[in-house]
Amino acid sequence: MNIAWSISILLMLLAAGLLFYSAQKNSHPRHIQRRFRAALQQEGIHLPAQLGTLDFEEAVQDMLGKASRGEIEEMQRLLVQAGWPGAKAKCMFLLFAWLLPVALGVLAAIYAIVNQDTWLNVLFHLLFAFAASFVLIRRLLRWKAQHRRDAIRKEVIPFLHLLRMLFDAGLAMEHILLVIEQQGRDLIPHLAQELQLVIKRIQTGQDRADALVEMATPLEVVELNDTIAMLKQVTRYGGNIRDSLSEYTTLIEQRQVSELREYVSKLSAKMTVVMILFLFPALMIFLAGPGFVGLAKALKGVNGL
Repeated sequence: MNIAWSISILLMLLAAGLLFYSAQKNSHPRHIQRRFRAALQQEGIHLPAQLGTLDFEEAVQDMLGKASRGEIEEMQRLLVQAGWPGAKAKCMFLLFAWLLPVALGVLAAIYAIVNQDTWLNVLFHLLFAFAASFVLIRRLLRWKAQHRRDAIRKEVIPFLHLLRMLFDAGLAMEHILLVIEQQGRDLIPHLAQELQLVIKRIQTGQDRADALVEMATPLEVVELNDTIAMLKQVTRYGGNIRDSLSEYTTLIEQRQVSELREYVSKLSAKMTVVMILFLFPALMIFLAGPGFVGLAKALKGVNGL
């Protein structure tokens, strides 16, 4: 009986929230109310006290609007970096990122109600499930985006070598991009996916340089941005790009070698700590254990005498 009453109360609260939302939606827009209030003030008519809360409500709505716009912009940027561009992917992820936490929160609250917990525990289950899933989804998206950015960064060097080889063969820019996108999928899968979008934009009539810049800018990979800047210069002004690509390839390789050496040095320091914590005690037991056992037996014999 208590379970049925609890579920009924929860459903009534949800219905009340929907009714309040529909009433607010059917009310007059805020800008009309603001103009009406300004007109009355010009006539010397003072407004009731309850209308004075419009500024606060508008400020809260503006703040929430800015926060939602900032979140949507960040999510759109992370989705592009994760390899899910397009309006459909953005809408699907935003729907998933908001509905799943709400659904998990409601399920956790129902589970607490079924177990006949207090209302404080029900609220705790609801908020905890919602907050945990809300944060986890966004963390996973950021991890996916960073992982793909690192993979694209590693693919820049093979991409530069392919560009040099195809430029030496005398191919045009569109043909080079098409060959790399079709033949280099096994070597540079992430960049080939991005180049596929670039080729579609070029085929629809967009400028080659603009299409390449729109591809590289959201990814936020420094090496790729520099490469696209060189290709943009050659596309618009012409010239020999082979030497520039060769020098830049050497620079990136040296940079990655330096980063690899730094990583190995840090890894060796970490392994030293691991060795001291785990290997050194076992080594001391193996080497000094027999001596300590013999010394203990000798002292025991002396005490026996």
